[in-house]
Amino acid sequence: MYARLRMAEKRLLDADKILKKKFKAKSGGYDALEVDEFFDLVRNDYESMLEIEKELELLRLKNETQQAKIVNLEAQYIQYKKKVEELERLISKGGTAMENLRKIDKYERQLWKMGIDPSKLK
Repeated sequence: MYARLRMAEKRLLDADKILKKKFKAKSGGYDALEVDEFFDLVRNDYESMLEIEKELELLRLKNETQQAKIVNLEAQYIQYKKKVEELERLISKGGTAMENLRKIDKYERQLWKMGIDPSKLK
């Protein structure tokens, strides 16, 4: 970006200088009208180039903003992914705990059938 600014500072011409440039007349020289028409074309191209440079700079700024958003969203994604993994881990542990409770219930029923009070066991 700084290189572009330095290039802009080094420009010796602008659209008005191109348009207003006058040459000394010499015999056998160029056709003044033809030279003026050519400079009109050069000036128009120069102005178009300046507009394109402005648009390019706006697009670069927009791109930088979008890149920053992408970095932010990627960081959020990583955080959410870790949360999902933690929740999945807790859910799988919860499933194991539920299975253990079912087994305990099954064993307690068997103990009751054998006439043993499971609450009295240590």
